[in-house]
Amino acid sequence: MTVSAVAQTEGQKIIIDVTSTDLKVYQSVMLSAKLISSGNPKTKLEVIVYGEALPMLMKDQSNVAGEIAKYMNNDNVVFTACELSMNLLQVDKNQLLSGVGTVENAVVEIVNKQALDWGYIKAGN
Repeated sequence: MTVSAVAQTEGQKIIIDVTSTDLKVYQSVMLSAKLISSGNPKTKLEVIVYGEALPMLMKDQSNVAGEIAKYMNNDNVVFTACELSMNLLQVDKNQLLSGVGTVENAVVEIVNKQALDWGYIKAGN
């Protein structure tokens, strides 16, 4: 079996790193999530949001909340906020969209996943 065939059969593991404050970047991330997950439903995708991009995952500020909600029943697509950033920006977990997970430190999470062969996409403009 070729590497390409294995990737299609088993799915890939991909991180999308989001730190931008640009609302258009959030829309682009959601388009990427749609294309990646529909291209191979077995692909595992984690959108990791930190720094001043946290509004992407916040109830009262997200311009993509409806699109994120569509993935809440998909175990292969996860949206994650950085607790370190949340603390620095005084954001409580109850301000996050329903179903959004958290990690203690986004950068450490990204590095650890890359060590486990997760692909990496930096969202931005």
